[in-house]
Amino acid sequence: MSGKLWPYQLLIRIFVPLLLIWLGWEAFKRQGGWQFIMQRLGWGYRRHAHPKANAQQPLSCSSPIWIHCASVGEVRLVTPLILAEPNQAWLISCNTPTGYRAAQAITHAHLKISYLPLDYPRSIRRFLTNWQPQALWVVETELWPNLFQTVKSAGLPITLINGRLSAKSLSAPNWLQHAYQACFNACDAILVRHVSDADDFIRLGAPAEKLQVLGNLKLSNLQQLPHFPKAYAHDYVLIASSHQDEDISLIEHWLGLGREELLVVVPRHPHQGERLLQKLISQNHPAYRVKDLPAQANAGRICVDNRFGQLLPWFEHAKLVIMGGSFVPKGGHNFLEAAAYGRCILTGPDNRDFAQEAALFEREGGLIICPDYDKLQQHINQLLSNGALCERYGNRAAQLIAQQPDVLTAYRQALGRIHQQQGSA
Repeated sequence: MSGKLWPYQLLIRIFVPLLLIWLGWEAFKRQGGWQFIMQRLGWGYRRHAHPKANAQQPLSCSSPIWIHCASVGEVRLVTPLILAEPNQAWLISCNTPTGYRAAQAITHAHLKISYLPLDYPRSIRRFLTNWQPQALWVVETELWPNLFQTVKSAGLPITLINGRLSAKSLSAPNWLQHAYQACFNACDAILVRHVSDADDFIRLGAPAEKLQVLGNLKLSNLQQLPHFPKAYAHDYVLIASSHQDEDISLIEHWLGLGREELLVVVPRHPHQGERLLQKLISQNHPAYRVKDLPAQANAGRICVDNRFGQLLPWFEHAKLVIMGGSFVPKGGHNFLEAAAYGRCILTGPDNRDFAQEAALFEREGGLIICPDYDKLQQHINQLLSNGALCERYGNRAAQLIAQQPDVLTAYRQALGRIHQQQGSA
């Protein structure tokens, strides 16, 4: 445990007992089972041997490219990259059972899925021995020092894709910033969304020569989103990806309007849906699961959908979409899919994780950012009382999506060039 990483190495060893308790709780809460526990400890993989990576092989080869995704959002982000290469072997690792289930929904003949081991070198080495990947692509903000160092020591190239840094990372203590810098130094390339993201990485110690600005990969394939039949005959307003306590505040302000439309709430974490439903029922609100929702529409009716992977169908037919994670300090959530469906979208004041996109869409009339719950309530009433205004916002959101550059092609070309450079090195 020498060098600048010794505080990190010491802490992860001290907290082993707490991590084991946390793993058990997460497995129970998120229904991950023993597979989640064992694989996060570096055991229990379904052995799937591949030939050892050969840097001279073309992109499509039998040795998998390993993509690490934290959870659902990151899995969805890389899905277009995976589907664009049907002959390539892929390995997705993730941290959560919901991310694992999202990866299982990808239809690809050469895709394997696993949980990522906790950040201990021996566990990571067992993972590498089992899967024998040819390269590692890490999505967005997953900076695990032992993961990066162990993979680099095994001779695998590492690329950070759709890179971004949170305000929390930028203000981290010095010892943790040193750990992040070790991750950056291990990377062969860091592909980021915006110039401001590149500035953040440089500020935290990333080598400038490794950085490329390619755009937000979450913009890829939005023009080809699937279409769904309307699940409910009556008009509804959607609260999407809400967090605990935020959901109650949003619902209370909605109920204060006395509107006839159905309110649909899809929590950010599906396991929170039952908690929310029971709380609403205890407060004598007419709240229902999807399967129990009555056909007739009455004022004040609320539907809580805690099923996995059902947000897109709700997006497509909503009169209004209220994006959660933005009225609490969570950085906001992805409103771009709702925009692609031409929905009128409202968010709260915290959109740090989509700052560039939120600023553009607000400036161009495709998004309404509300400073607080009271202003949100006023906007909802105005928009639902003025169908033409609501439609205008939705149409503008769809136009702005259509005007975005082809980010998927930019990433595929950049990753192809990186692969060729590594093969000729």
